[in-house]
Amino acid sequence: MMRRTALILLLWTAVAAHAAVQAVIDTDEARATPVPHRFIHGVILDDAKFQILLPVVWNGKVVIHTRGFSGTEFSTGAFLPAALAKGYAFAASDEGWNRVTIRNEPEDTYHESRQRLVELTLYMNQVVQAHYGSPSTRTLIMGGSNGGHHTKWMLEDYPTLYDGGIAGYGFNAQISQWGSIATVIRNYDVIAPRIDDIIARRAADPDWNPFRQPLSPPLTSAQLKALHNIYDIPASLPYSDFKFNVGRWPGSEATWKQQYPALVGYLRDSMPRFDPTFNPNGGPLLDSELGLWMPEKSPGWVQRELRKLDLSGDLQRPVIIMHGTYDTTVSPGETAGYKALVEKTIGRKGAEKVLAVYYIPGMGHGGTEFNNLVDEQIDALEAWIDWLQSDGRAGAPAPSKIGIYPRDPSRGHGHGGHHDDDDDDD
Repeated sequence: MMRRTALILLLWTAVAAHAAVQAVIDTDEARATPVPHRFIHGVILDDAKFQILLPVVWNGKVVIHTRGFSGTEFSTGAFLPAALAKGYAFAASDEGWNRVTIRNEPEDTYHESRQRLVELTLYMNQVVQAHYGSPSTRTLIMGGSNGGHHTKWMLEDYPTLYDGGIAGYGFNAQISQWGSIATVIRNYDVIAPRIDDIIARRAADPDWNPFRQPLSPPLTSAQLKALHNIYDIPASLPYSDFKFNVGRWPGSEATWKQQYPALVGYLRDSMPRFDPTFNPNGGPLLDSELGLWMPEKSPGWVQRELRKLDLSGDLQRPVIIMHGTYDTTVSPGETAGYKALVEKTIGRKGAEKVLAVYYIPGMGHGGTEFNNLVDEQIDALEAWIDWLQSDGRAGAPAPSKIGIYPRDPSRGHGHGGHHDDDDDDD
């Protein structure tokens, strides 16, 4: 209750400061592609770079984009062209921090994104009013990965700013996200000599159970345990008294090998900010040591800082989530967990009204399958908002399918995060 009260007070403070959002513009010009629009680029003081695109043919609505972990204000993927083609005014920000430089910028924090997105939203609506002569009738928020997390985060905490969102393949908490990457790294190092055999066996038999159907030659006991530890990664949100599992799903093994260098890169760049105390052997932190990090064993102040991005499940606006079942960067268990968290927080019927989940079999961390459906996701979200705001007199509820991918039913996501075996958890 204290958290929700504090957030409401913060929102009122932000709204009261609406007129005080200040920006320095460095570009303001007409552009012809992808559709004719006015392009504005600048900085919301003191250091959040942004871009705004105001189409000549405006549909009366706004899209706020929230970036990926490695992104900038220009890292908008398929969202920008889809939204602009439909006539939305579009805004995106670098949110005041950069993945590579944040380790050397003590004034920047990951949590800063929330303040920067509020400022961008208020400023964007101010610009829209001035440019078109009328206010926006609807504000959507959307993004993938880190932006998928932020979309859920902002919809939970600022439901009066946004009407709904698209939250692609995002996580629920920094500890579950980055801690699970460390878990994957340290256990992958154990199975790496046999990963090609594991990939080949899975390709030959999608239902293969490595704990009951041994490879030839068989995996060692240490390798079996490491494999189990990748499939089964317990996670929790202590503020919500909620547990879930972010193990990587069977079938995704080939992406473990493909993504391993990128996973190491995330921790290499970010560990000085995730946990400045982590240095197991002293001296310069080595790549070979990154997988040893266990954030649940970090000092309390480190965990509290990481926990500032925990989601609550208190969702009041509709959100569409699509997530690949082979995602190694952000486990699809994060989405399965979020669905269960929302059901726990507001009830199954309440969750059905505001949360629609669609899994994309075989897709990794985003991809063509997702990008090709951004247009359809926007249309589905708009119809759903119409339906909710009109008490069912207009629009339509969340669709049973987006593309060829069915909506995940209530209670149980139909996917397993780990195999049924007799090994102990690690």
